[in-house]
Amino acid sequence: MSNINNQNQDLYSIELVQDFDDEAAATVSGGAFGYLALWNSPDGKTVKPIEKNNIEIFSSKRSLGRFNNIASWYFTSGKAGWIVYTRKNFKGAGFYLSPRGRGKLPGIFNNNIESVKLVS
Repeated sequence: MSNINNQNQDLYSIELVQDFDDEAAATVSGGAFGYLALWNSPDGKTVKPIEKNNIEIFSSKRSLGRFNNIASWYFTSGKAGWIVYTRKNFKGAGFYLSPRGRGKLPGIFNNNIESVKLVS
């Protein structure tokens, strides 16, 4: 028979296991330069970025697919900004979202973006 160590150990007491905040998690999962969350909400609070009706983006996208023309709020983290465009393939009007920003998409961009570009 083998000896099995039945000792319980707290997950966070194990070396190299940490609890990450949202920005650190985005960095580890591929968003080292930038992370963009878009969601559709009338007030920015009704639907949080981690729930339904959102899209999380880690690189430039020529089309937002199911999220074309429905994003009204944004959150960015990381060191790079983003440009959102009113048309696919980075065409149409563009609006710059600064790093570590959040808020409602302004004017013509509210519910009217189809592509996004990571700006490093």
